[in-house]
Amino acid sequence: MRVMIVLNPTAGGGRAAAQEEAVIKAMNRLGVEFEIQRTHGPGDAVRIARAAASSGYDVVAAMGGDGTVNEVVNGIAGTGAALALIPTGTGNDFRRAVEVPGDDPEAACAIIARGKLRAVDLCRANDRYFISSFGTGFDAAVTYRTNSRKKRLSGIWNYLLALVQVILTYRPAHVKITLDDRELSRTPLLCAATNARTIGGGMMICPDAEIDDGLLDVCIVDKISLIKFARCFSKVMDGSHTSIKEVEMYKTSRLIIECATPQVCHVEGEAFFSDRLELTVERQAINVVVGGD
Repeated sequence: MRVMIVLNPTAGGGRAAAQEEAVIKAMNRLGVEFEIQRTHGPGDAVRIARAAASSGYDVVAAMGGDGTVNEVVNGIAGTGAALALIPTGTGNDFRRAVEVPGDDPEAACAIIARGKLRAVDLCRANDRYFISSFGTGFDAAVTYRTNSRKKRLSGIWNYLLALVQVILTYRPAHVKITLDDRELSRTPLLCAATNARTIGGGMMICPDAEIDDGLLDVCIVDKISLIKFARCFSKVMDGSHTSIKEVEMYKTSRLIIECATPQVCHVEGEAFFSDRLELTVERQAINVVVGGD
């Protein structure tokens, strides 16, 4: 097995770069044939991952956060190379879905060396692949705010600070939402579509999501005041927010979101703007190196 490790040295406030030597020692000790390449800016991980897959690497490991995972996925989609994770970023949400520890790069290397694969769904938002989560509305505005400043806090605390700031300014826009067999007209505070269960460093936005069922789990929070949303926010941590009357939950294989003006969106925590999103799922279309029994 040949492994390419794509290292984002800025991930986790530099934590990824600080763990490089430990990862090299672990992979050598485990007898894995590997190479490490560092990224230097946006898009580098896509390019490195694509080149590695074309060169015959069996596994491409994302060493960073969910943004690095997203770029690696976009580089290897359709190639047959498997994805692996060495989580050293801020949120690291997808690693929860595949049982990879978030604070132990050496344990992540041991999982790679074992080479246990699981076929999971590959999702797409317009022309960009994703494997964990998509969001638009309030959640995406928080993501945009989180990414647009220096991260002095890590994980959930960085997200919560951005959350408080957005609460003071955000105004929802009217959208048309088309699911497989229904059409909705909403002015949602947020609309999240996920393959995995968590976003934002562990918030269980779609508690019934499965990464290999060929479906997106959709959470729409409609016509709720920001004050009430803030009071109920703790429920998102354990998934009990689904009992709130303003929260709608759906499963769909196709989702279209249309708006009169471009709105902030995100995939895997990487923000962008669009006025029309079409999300689809390719069932069990990518292999991931997983932990667990």
